[in-house]
Amino acid sequence: MWYVISSWFLFFFLYSVIGYLAEIIYVSIKLKKIVVNRGFLIGPYLPIYGFGSLILVLFLRRYEEDPVVLFVMGAFFCTVLEYFTSLIMEKIFKLRWWDYSDRKFNIDGRVCLDNALLFGISGIVVVKGIHPLLADLIYFFPSGVTIGLAIFLFIVMFADFCESCYITFRLKINFNNYLHKDATKDIKDEVLKAIKKHITLTSRLIKAFPTATYDANKKFMEFLKLIYNTKKDLRIQKLKDKIKKEENK
Repeated sequence: MWYVISSWFLFFFLYSVIGYLAEIIYVSIKLKKIVVNRGFLIGPYLPIYGFGSLILVLFLRRYEEDPVVLFVMGAFFCTVLEYFTSLIMEKIFKLRWWDYSDRKFNIDGRVCLDNALLFGISGIVVVKGIHPLLADLIYFFPSGVTIGLAIFLFIVMFADFCESCYITFRLKINFNNYLHKDATKDIKDEVLKAIKKHITLTSRLIKAFPTATYDANKKFMEFLKLIYNTKKDLRIQKLKDKIKKEENK
């Protein structure tokens, strides 16, 4: 039983990594610049692709010889998954992680036709091409190695999830403390504290979702600007301190 669970978890992990790589390539081409910060978690994996791929494999392998069905069902299942992932994360964090409102044929800004078409193509690629290769790779290793590796990767992802949740909740709480008041200085002080404690992790999360907006406050973009301005101020102040120190020698 543990071997079966471990094997499927490794499938989930590998698909999450493949999804991460595919997304950064797609976004980098679209924006015409290298983009590496994608997703809610810190590590190079996107669980939504892991879940989506497992759904495709578990439910659609019977249609492996029918690419039309694979395309349609892949587009449907993955679009539903993306919609409810967006909805659930927004309910938990009060934060819209992505928004397709500016695209044609979108539903509540959570899903759009462009992505659905890509999901359909992915359904064919995953079921007919990628999964057989990954299966050969995972089933090649002894059961002990598979179970041990799965446990290790699960611990890594779980720790990542806890840390990412902490950062996100911290940002939300700090910002919502100053709703409906002009408290730029106070917010900036809070940002400084957050950056000093989690400068790499915090900035990575924000870069991963540059279009994220809090429904609780329409000034979230001002908050993002404070993050970047504060980091800039920190660098300038550090440089000034260095120059002053050299002058005092």
